[in-house]
Amino acid sequence: MKTATSLTRRLASFCAVLLTMLTLIFGVLPLLTNSVDILQRMSVTLADNDIDPSRYYYTDVAQVAESENYLETALARR
Repeated sequence: MKTATSLTRRLASFCAVLLTMLTLIFGVLPLLTNSVDILQRMSVTLADNDIDPSRYYYTDVAQVAESENYLETALARR
């Protein structure tokens, strides 16, 4: 019986943590983004430029090419 109680507690804890994380990710963070001006502007800019912030690299975004060219010229001057 001790194992069943332990399993029940672990499952309940897992569900509680999962529910808390989902509430934070899909509830609190969007409210925070919409209520803080700089975060809202950043969100709008990302959406307008069709940039997915979860990607690790970008090869077809114009701003990346511009920044890469700028960085290369800035480093070449040194």
